Amino acid sequence: MVEFCIYFENETQAEGFKAKIFDYIKNRQGIVVSVLCLNCYAVLIAVQEKDKKDAFLFLKEKIAEIILLFYKRDYILNKLDFDKVKSDNMKVFLEALFCFDSDLDKEVILENLRFKNTLYFDSFINFALKFLKSKWDELISLANENVMYIVCEESFLELIKFLISNLEHRCYAVNVFSKKDCYLLCDLEGKSINDFMVEKNIVYDDTNLLTTLIALNPEKIIFHYDDDIKESLIKKLYNYFASRIEICK
Repeated sequence: MVEFCIYFENETQAEGFKAKIFDYIKNRQGIVVSVLCLNCYAVLIAVQEKDKKDAFLFLKEKIAEIILLFYKRDYILNKLDFDKVKSDNMKVFLEALFCFDSDLDKEVILENLRFKNTLYFDSFINFALKFLKSKWDELISLANENVMYIVCEESFLELIKFLISNLEHRCYAVNVFSKKDCYLLCDLEGKSINDFMVEKNIVYDDTNLLTTLIALNPEKIIFHYDDDIKESLIKKLYNYFASRIEICK
């Protein structure tokens, strides 16, 4: 067996990483456990020798995703000066900010992610990703300087449209089915959408639907609705995604 050990200072990041790799490792007759070790949360992975190369590439991919899903989000949130802004607009803006340049960020992380069997997650970020953190700092400063645009609906719309227009398309098309108390998202074949930026394919309110669609930023959104659909949601979908929206009853 070949062993890997990834150390985290944050329990949420450690458990998120473990959840992302568990099925893959288990399906290859491997082992994944998490333990508290010297004030760190260690995720221990053991795989068969024949699976070492594939497992290593898979682990790198998931480490990069955890950095973007948890660390980048926490880093931005902790430095934003938006205490006075508490609204659904804020949630939508934050999602667009988190997703901004995420694919390029992932490439940078993977290029710098070099380890053999052991990785100290926070040390890697603090030393190997200084350039990336500096880039996020610039984004945060720009956001803090323009917080007033989130308060005004008209300027907020222009800001969101700008951010969305600069996001990568993470898939070609998304079907959205409106139910009584939730929205179901799937691809054109009716299958769950497999993308690390989206943890679940069911969302439970209008704001979560908007933030999920921003994270995916599909080239086409096919919205299936019943008679109870809110006109305000349809208006926002058109405002944010323009001609990419197709409405079906």
